[in-house]
Formats: sequence, structure tokens, C-alpha cells
Amino acid sequence: MLKKSLHLPCSLGSMIKLVAKIGGYLGRSSDPPPGHQVMWNGSAQLQLMCEGFLLRSG
Repeated sequence: MLKKSLHLPCSLGSMIKLVAKIGGYLGRSSDPPPGHQVMWNGSAQLQLMCEGFLLRSG
């Protein structure tokens, strides 16, 4: 899913869902929208992923 998304412009809603999934949001049809705790966890994990990528790429 992520590789296809990198070639096309992503909407804000899809990026919010992506960060929420990184933070542990399951995204089932009966689930409410992601909350602040899931978004915080997702953004913290995304920050660590970016730092790891930068360390690896030199």
C-alpha cells in the first residue's frame, strides 16, 4: 500500500489514517475516528522511523 501511495499525491485524510495505523488504530468499519492518543503515538513512531531512515542513508 505504501509504495503505491508514494507515487500519487496523498490526501490529508489518507495521511491521518496512515499515521493513526502506525499508532495502533485498527480502522475497522465500526471504529470511531482516531483520537489524540493514537495520533500522538503514531507521530512519535513516524518520527523515529524518519530518524532511522536518515541514519541509514547517511
